[in-house]
Amino acid sequence: MLDLLLVATAFFTLLTNAVAFPPPEPCTGNCTGYVHDPSVVRRNDGRYFRFTTNGRINIATAPSITGPWTYQCPALPKCSKINIKGKCDLWAPDVIKVDGKYYMYYSVSSMGSKTSDIGVATSPNMECGTWTDHGSIGIPTGSWNRIDANFLSISPKSTGYMLWGSFWTGIWQARMAIPPLRVVENVKTVHLEQNTTKRPENRPTGPSEGGFQFRWRIGNKDWYYLFFSSGGCCNVPPKLAPPGEEYKVMVCRSDRPEGPFVDKRGRNCATKNGGTLVYWGQGNTFAAGGQGVMYDGGLNKVVMYYHYIDRKVGYAYEKFKFGWNVLRFGNDGWPVVVPWDRKNVRRDDGLEREAVDETFPRTADVD
Repeated sequence: MLDLLLVATAFFTLLTNAVAFPPPEPCTGNCTGYVHDPSVVRRNDGRYFRFTTNGRINIATAPSITGPWTYQCPALPKCSKINIKGKCDLWAPDVIKVDGKYYMYYSVSSMGSKTSDIGVATSPNMECGTWTDHGSIGIPTGSWNRIDANFLSISPKSTGYMLWGSFWTGIWQARMAIPPLRVVENVKTVHLEQNTTKRPENRPTGPSEGGFQFRWRIGNKDWYYLFFSSGGCCNVPPKLAPPGEEYKVMVCRSDRPEGPFVDKRGRNCATKNGGTLVYWGQGNTFAAGGQGVMYDGGLNKVVMYYHYIDRKVGYAYEKFKFGWNVLRFGNDGWPVVVPWDRKNVRRDDGLEREAVDETFPRTADVD
């Protein structure tokens, strides 16, 4: 059995190495350091805000997704109202504008712990000193780990979809109330993704986390995409993930926001270990993940952003880098990372598009 697993892993490695993924696009300014698990929002005045793990949620701003990025402040300088270990070292922010107000979901946890919770803060404009913490959103405990929140808003007048989960039993979803400060009463949880494949070197199964929901129209049909990170993220030599097990970005999709989600081969992503590869770091790019996806009105492109390791810089946690690439949706409706055509940048359309507020039906960049 182990020999078959090693053969499968080697085959997957050869397959991914045969696919040429473009390197991260340019980034200037504050692009290295505590830039893990980014959430990027472009405000309607053209200013970009980036929120990242640690530092009580780091806020940086820039005039473009390329930068120059400038660190501004911690979003929650007084820590979280959630009184568990990790309340002053907050993780994995997810920011979205709903009905004229910005909502920032964040995780409170500690490394390797399942004693976790998800909180929310609100702001009228995302600026320093404007965030009000509301504490826990009320996700019940269960087989899951309550971290890595992501909120999909279909309409301010309807209940949206909260996503969470890391390792353990994968990625889950529940409906949020209006306004989206808590889950609905008598909440029903929906299992969207889990991978139970046995892995080499006795590594744990189910290394799926950082789920991200994205709505996009292909032709006359709306599709819901579940992007997630899979594999080993943040070790340093000699404890790096073995070949084929590195951090990478995967995707599944559905024609309904609640799923079921399947991969390009039709495998169910909750019950059949489904997942289609979107981005695999190559060359000096290693362990790309912790991703988000947004429509960037400045570029008039769909963009995927993430953190990654630049082998030339080093593997240490504080040396991670912020990266981004353009996504194109082909005729089959599946996203592909493509090089940014800087000579063909269309005029700014002046629209505000948060990372998950994809209610505007667009068909840009479809083959």
